[in-house]
Amino acid sequence: MKVNIRRGANEIGGSAVEVTAANGERIILDLGLPLDANENSADLLPDIKGLTKRTSDLLGLFISHPHQDHFALGLHIDKTIPVYMGKTANKIMRAGVKFNLPNAFTFENVHEFESWKPFQLGAFKITPYLVDHSGYDSYAFLVETDGKRLFYSGDFRSHGRKGELFEHFIKRPPKSIDVMLMEGSSLDRLESDKRFESEEELEGKFIEIFKNTQGLALVHPSSQNIDRIVTIYRATKKANRILVMGGYTGFIMMSLENPHIPNFTWSDVKKIVKTPTGKKHEITAEQIAAAPKKYVFILGAGVLTWLEKAGLLNPSAHYIYSMWEGYRESSADRVVAVMERTGVPQSYIHTSGHADIPTLLEFVAAVKPARLVPIHTFKPEYYFELFGDIATVELQKNNEEFEV
Repeated sequence: MKVNIRRGANEIGGSAVEVTAANGERIILDLGLPLDANENSADLLPDIKGLTKRTSDLLGLFISHPHQDHFALGLHIDKTIPVYMGKTANKIMRAGVKFNLPNAFTFENVHEFESWKPFQLGAFKITPYLVDHSGYDSYAFLVETDGKRLFYSGDFRSHGRKGELFEHFIKRPPKSIDVMLMEGSSLDRLESDKRFESEEELEGKFIEIFKNTQGLALVHPSSQNIDRIVTIYRATKKANRILVMGGYTGFIMMSLENPHIPNFTWSDVKKIVKTPTGKKHEITAEQIAAAPKKYVFILGAGVLTWLEKAGLLNPSAHYIYSMWEGYRESSADRVVAVMERTGVPQSYIHTSGHADIPTLLEFVAAVKPARLVPIHTFKPEYYFELFGDIATVELQKNNEEFEV
């Protein structure tokens, strides 16, 4: 087996890994858009044979999860290339197209896999591992061929609402891994012994603000961060408020087909509309304005003008930004400007979608790979100090093939 990290050996975002079997058959693990890209351009595609005009030796593209830095360059590939992804991840991508989100698209030749169920694809045996991550329906991959075993971690953590997946993994890790490609997104952001806050800890912070806010509480998360939506709902309920969200967020919640995820069939979850059609779950900004202290609103695109017109944006309200601060400069500029102009107090409540260092240490200790290769990190050199006593750390460069 040969591996070529086409992008990601010393950066976060834009991950793409090409794996080649002895018989020449190939698969690709992720095909993401770099975080610093100004637009999703075909010029950013890595130099992988068969991407724009498929060749028979390219068996498929595997998407670990539906975050743009892991799938978005797939927009430019030959549409006949088989794309393997989780069932719900596929639904989330389709929701983006339905609501005409910028840069949204869907793959045409999709094959949905299930966690922990291995399957054969040419010379490759693939086993997806469902992991805890801020992106719903996220996976790591075990790739086997030619008697060798490669493990690709994708993005993961242990402090989300699916933390039991990490515990399950630690107790039953894949064995005899020759090479593990492991993310290290957090290595430049915290001390080595510090753990990230859990969703449960964030819940307490939300509750406090919701209870102390005299007007409408507004929260600005990613609509695809299902863990955070659940956290906000739980805090809303404990603060004796009602959750309100827009159509896109609500559509994602419904499309998950998970009875434990808040959605519009629940009596304490409402959908904001401009013109009601008589459905029980509908509510207008004017109706919220009659008793704003009763509600928590998950902020989405296109509704700020409704809220402001109804007089809901004022010093009695409270705006909470709940995403990575790196997105704030671009995506939330307009929102922040409106909040400042209307005098709405602002707070920041968030935790990382990636593993902290103690979690990474547990992960490596459980897998015990023969060789550990950094990916999805700005600090690959840190792996020697952190993990060198557990595994043989090996730095690789982008676009340089190495043997497993």
